[in-house]
Amino acid sequence: SNYTGQFNPYSIAKADTGFAFKMFRNATFKFQTEAGFSMGGDSIPFFDFVLGGYGFIPLNNFKPFYGYDFLTIAGNSYIKASATIDYEIFKKNHLNFSANYANVEDNYFQSLDLISLPKYSGYAIGYGLETIIGPLEVKYSWSPENSKGYTWFSIGFWF
Repeated sequence: SNYTGQFNPYSIAKADTGFAFKMFRNATFKFQTEAGFSMGGDSIPFFDFVLGGYGFIPLNNFKPFYGYDFLTIAGNSYIKASATIDYEIFKKNHLNFSANYANVEDNYFQSLDLISLPKYSGYAIGYGLETIIGPLEVKYSWSPENSKGYTWFSIGFWF
């Protein structure tokens, strides 16, 4: 339905790829990239890509992003890269460090700034424990663009 009277037909394209490998005995490195954009007339902003937060199932166009609160960064197109180093300090006990970078804005892939330094960055350090109910995680994240840091808790598997 066109409840607001502002809806226009549109399509969304998304891509997500990544790889992980064992660096040495107890250390793993994971690298991931994502991108997305919408095609069609400008519509209501409820369908934009929104980055921020951690510890939730990525649903629709809501994406985790360290260093920012939930639903903080939004635009109809984005590109994001993230890297994580995980080290198992004791059996089933993990320390990890993560970094993510992104550019998010309206019509990003149509601009001349396509190959530019990221506007948004965030970092996190965390501790994870493998349990019977799934992983338990606590992470502290921050960003040089923000004066505030965030602590995230995650319990169980994401389905």
